[in-house]
Amino acid sequence: MNDPSVIYQIILLLHIVAAIVGFGGVIAQGTYNAKAFAANAGDASVILRTTRAVTDLAHYGIYAVFVLGIILISLSGGDISFGDPWISASFAIWFALVGVAHGMVKPSVKALEARAGSLDSAMQLSEDPEATSVAKKLAIGEGLTQLLLVASLVCMIWQFGGSAGS
Repeated sequence: MNDPSVIYQIILLLHIVAAIVGFGGVIAQGTYNAKAFAANAGDASVILRTTRAVTDLAHYGIYAVFVLGIILISLSGGDISFGDPWISASFAIWFALVGVAHGMVKPSVKALEARAGSLDSAMQLSEDPEATSVAKKLAIGEGLTQLLLVASLVCMIWQFGGSAGS
């Protein structure tokens, strides 16, 4: 796009801000969850409750990335097309990321929080076999989320198969 309109630039700015808020929050979640898993059940419960609230906010950023991306394509004047391979791949990655977040990560954090609340507050969460099992599923989900984020960045930067990547 040779001379993007002001509205396009504003939407692009919002798209990038939404990505930082959304993906940054989700990536930070892994650190908080690791701290919670290593803490006693009383502290873990507080950390996990706070993490869930922050992650819910981050998910709104991730949803906004999708909507703003569609708007950017529409405003690109044909320079970017819904048929571009990198756009299709980006959509697929976005849906996979949201699926992992809602199918693995969110339920695991919620289960860990419930488990922490049911244990003696002085007990280490990592000493509980049920919590350990849930934490393994959570770690897989967080790892997949991080890989999908990198894949989406590859699509955005190299724009393979599109006019910018040709």
